[in-house]
Amino acid sequence: MIFLVKKYCTWCILGAVILSIFCYTQCSKTSSVTEYGVFAPSRLQSVKGQDGCTPVDFDERYTLWTFGDTITDEGMISNSLAFTQKINAANVTQLQFEYYREHGKIAQFIKNTSDENPSKDRLWAFDGIRIGNTVYVYYAHVYIHDPAKPLSFTMKESSIAYWDVPAQWEIGKPIRFTRKKNMFLGKTPALGASMLLHNDFVYVVGHISEENRSSLIIGRVHKNHILNQHQYEFLQGDSTWDNKLNSAKRLYGDVAGECSLTYDGMTQSYSIVYCQLFTGNIVMCKAPTIEALPQAKKEIVYTPPELHGTNMLYYSAKTILQEGKQWYIVYMNPLEYQPYCIKVDVGTRFL
Repeated sequence: MIFLVKKYCTWCILGAVILSIFCYTQCSKTSSVTEYGVFAPSRLQSVKGQDGCTPVDFDERYTLWTFGDTITDEGMISNSLAFTQKINAANVTQLQFEYYREHGKIAQFIKNTSDENPSKDRLWAFDGIRIGNTVYVYYAHVYIHDPAKPLSFTMKESSIAYWDVPAQWEIGKPIRFTRKKNMFLGKTPALGASMLLHNDFVYVVGHISEENRSSLIIGRVHKNHILNQHQYEFLQGDSTWDNKLNSAKRLYGDVAGECSLTYDGMTQSYSIVYCQLFTGNIVMCKAPTIEALPQAKKEIVYTPPELHGTNMLYYSAKTILQEGKQWYIVYMNPLEYQPYCIKVDVGTRFL
């Protein structure tokens, strides 16, 4: 299965999630959608399949992209990195990806240590951010007990890798990420499902499956203290912020994989886009403040085609670009193990 189910919950939570879907999701659609199929077909010249697919604003010229499990001609690595021209509406569907390579081969940019087994100690890269001359990328360290069994893994830690970008660095030159280990240990949310820098704070979304639900949590930390786990605060059920991760408010309960958290300066609102567990619906939740996102109405903006002849599920929908009312969203098609791209022209109801 190549760990395609790594972002899913077990089927035992089906009843609770379906109840949540029927009770809380608004089924009316006020948007038109353009389907583009596989995102950035140029990637297929270098990789056979990959998930993650998260853009990071690198500089005025380039967008950096992080990926999770990546299949190449040589096998599968647990993370990869690429650069494109800075993403915009004119190039979003035809981006040319240049992957980080070592000795001519696509290589992990977050490295295993000598005491880890790369086939079992998987380092899944998530969202990242550049602050000054340093790029920070969240990752999950999971241990695979039996590669032949879906969901046979244990979460070991959620942490950050960082890279101090040298002056005059150019694509093709070496990239050296340093792993900060042991930030958040054990059964913890996979932080970095999405990130947002706003008013000097880094807001970071985590994904966790527990107690019959698959949910998000939201944390925040001042940008100067992103590597200090003791400086993180988490949104609580009473809309306050506290350093207690265990009591963080769980959002939505029907989230499959990663998501996106964005801020729209035009409407001065925050949005979370995610893929709904089991249905595959692409859902948008919009609120005037971060603190109001847990109560935001769920709006379906797109329903992917039904998957036939398989128990696999769509997962990990996220906004990769927003220009006005046009939102470009990718989501994972598990049959092809590829991100698919759509453009959603959002109706006035969302604005």
